[in-house]
Amino acid sequence: MSRIVTRLAALAATWALAGAAMAADDIDAGTGWHDPVANVLDVDFGDGSGFHARWSYFHCECGDVLIRFEQGAPEGVTTGEMLLIDGQVLAARGDIAQVDDLETVLQAPLLMLHLSFGLLERAVPEGPSAIGERRHRFSASDNLNAYRLESGRYSGTFDAPWKASGQAWSGAESRRRFEMDFTFTLRDDQGGEDESTITFSGGQDYRPGAFPMQEESSLEGWKVQWISRNETVAHAAESGLTLGALREQTGQTR
Repeated sequence: MSRIVTRLAALAATWALAGAAMAADDIDAGTGWHDPVANVLDVDFGDGSGFHARWSYFHCECGDVLIRFEQGAPEGVTTGEMLLIDGQVLAARGDIAQVDDLETVLQAPLLMLHLSFGLLERAVPEGPSAIGERRHRFSASDNLNAYRLESGRYSGTFDAPWKASGQAWSGAESRRRFEMDFTFTLRDDQGGEDESTITFSGGQDYRPGAFPMQEESSLEGWKVQWISRNETVAHAAESGLTLGALREQTGQTR
């Protein structure tokens, strides 16, 4: 009987390992953390402001990005959608479109997106394919060098010592979940130091999928702002404007 129990235990362990391997094999080994087709990011800032954000990102093969906003603060909740088209022009609707300069609204979700990607790549350089169903604990830190973030138009510096720690796991086929705390040092002009923490949680979907908006999608009621032309004030989209037509305009101005 003891031999049977031992054999069953060995088989169970083998099946568990095989299951973890299968979960890890659903994403190509060369896929990076920055390659999802869609992802959701929840961010809490440990500065006592009460600000919380949930941003949903959809990445088009053409290079466009659609971001859906849900930002909470003591004064209320802000929602809306923003399109970044070819890195040249912004289109937005909802609460977030009420500001004059749409680019000021874009900075936070893009910086936090690339910060989470970069920290995951530092902590789990093997990429999402290395993560199976079992929760994988990770960490990365530096006591001497600041963490420097470059994300195209925007950049940021987080002083040392800093540390990122958390866990990641497979939520379903070609999808990954993670939770992460990023603690870094704040320094003021008088030489004072303080510690701050940003808490991330999110999900990433690496399955090929359709972009939520189509060429014929109407942009009437949206605000438009050409950042490639250094516009600082958004204007109402012209009557009859579609996503396809706006994409054509970006091609004409390259």
